[in-house]
Amino acid sequence: MKRGIAAAVTLLCALLTLSACGGDSKDETLTPSAWANTLCTDLDQWKSSLESIRASFGGGNVTPENAQDAADQVGDATETLVGELQDLGKPDTEAGQQARDDVDELSDELEKGSNEIQRAADGVSSASDVPQAAATVAATTRELGTELASTLTKLEQLDPQGELASALEQSPACKGLKTAGR
Repeated sequence: MKRGIAAAVTLLCALLTLSACGGDSKDETLTPSAWANTLCTDLDQWKSSLESIRASFGGGNVTPENAQDAADQVGDATETLVGELQDLGKPDTEAGQQARDDVDELSDELEKGSNEIQRAADGVSSASDVPQAAATVAATTRELGTELASTLTKLEQLDPQGELASALEQSPACKGLKTAGR
């Protein structure tokens, strides 16, 4: 009986220890370099997915079904990205919380854009609806690219001579994103 109680107490302690490790990842801090690389890698993967989807809308063979599939892909990619951004935490700098807030704002804008693309796809019921939907998708993805580039600029300007700006400038993953909307 004592062994059973001891085993239960040990198991309970192990579970409590593991749950304490989970925490709220928004409060976790990363080195500026690790934070910048993770941020930009996640954004670049999402941007590549979006560009591929946008290209499929411009191909001329858009049906209501594949328009909906493309919109679902945008929604899925954006949902994945937003989850990754929420789990990112903040850079270990004086401006870390502001950087976290800026990334949260970007996440909100990305979700709004994804919803706009979904509405455009939902409006495709025949071939005659495709040009309007394609125009909306193209305009929305351009706006999201601009928002992404603007956020990176804001992040660099939080501490222009500091570690975060340097990390964003030196990150290979960030280089191609800075001109995303331009």
